[in-house]
Amino acid sequence: MTRYILGCMTGTSLDGLDVALVRVDGVGLDMTAEYLGMTSRSLGELADELRSFAAGEAHPAVTFSLCSRSLGQLYAEACAECVERFLPDGASLDLVVAHGQTIWHAPEDGISWQLFDPMPCVRALRAPVCFNLRQADLVAGGEGAPITPIADWIMFRHPDKHRLIVNLGGIANVTSLPPDRPVEQITGGDIGPCNILIDGVVRRLFAGKDYDADGDIAASGDAQDAITQVLEHHPALFGEGHHSLGREDFPEQWIDRLVADLRKTIKPADLVASAVEGVATLVASVAAPEADEMILAGGGARNPVLIERIAELAPFDRVVLSDELGVPCEAREPAGFAVLGALSQDGVPITLTQVTGAQRPGRAGMWAYP
Repeated sequence: MTRYILGCMTGTSLDGLDVALVRVDGVGLDMTAEYLGMTSRSLGELADELRSFAAGEAHPAVTFSLCSRSLGQLYAEACAECVERFLPDGASLDLVVAHGQTIWHAPEDGISWQLFDPMPCVRALRAPVCFNLRQADLVAGGEGAPITPIADWIMFRHPDKHRLIVNLGGIANVTSLPPDRPVEQITGGDIGPCNILIDGVVRRLFAGKDYDADGDIAASGDAQDAITQVLEHHPALFGEGHHSLGREDFPEQWIDRLVADLRKTIKPADLVASAVEGVATLVASVAAPEADEMILAGGGARNPVLIERIAELAPFDRVVLSDELGVPCEAREPAGFAVLGALSQDGVPITLTQVTGAQRPGRAGMWAYP
């Protein structure tokens, strides 16, 4: 059985929409997945509106509805482009899997809100759309995140090597894949802030810049340990048990205060370098000694300064980008969501008790059909 599935992701960092086309062969946990291609779109003016929603600012109800429809239309356009460019001749699109934009993640209350209207995709692509994939885990007592470890197992596991798959997104998270082990032995969790911190510092210090392209600013600065020390004492990064992280743990106001305090004594470029150093230190801290290699993915993996520091700090001879395994860094999450949709379509729970804490989460996702 072969399925062609689009996976779509707009992440916590609000840096754009990524859509990946994946060929899935087989069903359930016996499936294999092949990345075929991807398209990306800027969120444009939606980014500021979504950032305002995520900050908890008040808006009329109609504003949320209009933004949801506009976001759904953006998904539809990007998906149509991806199909046109990468779907093999004679093949049909079987499924669209859409994450939507996280507006509020509050697992302590059993909720996580991913804003998304699926109907523009349903209408444009004439294919089923699976969305809202976190709720089944949350109602089963889980954190609702991270939900990609089982997809990492399908895409990246190795018969002989213990791999750590690290996603450098708005929030950094890790999946630990022991060699040739069943899904019950997968572990993983959120690590801490990544792009929401680095990009947030850049936006506040460098007018007109939303992120540090190619790590040029960080490369021109000298890292200090000020932000590393702040992260070492951040209350969200401590505690026992399952704990997922979101923008709520590192809100805009927190970054405002951080930058306002540190810019008094630290130069702008040095402050960006210090943010990179803080993130690299957090990521390196999850490097289990029994692992053989660390695979880095996500938008932050395109920052060469961040990658260099992680490689220097982590105790591995091999720290590589997911590109070397056939999945571009930017495609790891959308491709993973394509796999999650296929598993959900097959009736396989996509979250793992040992990762999220959920008990018998069952089949995930809500579905919209043509």
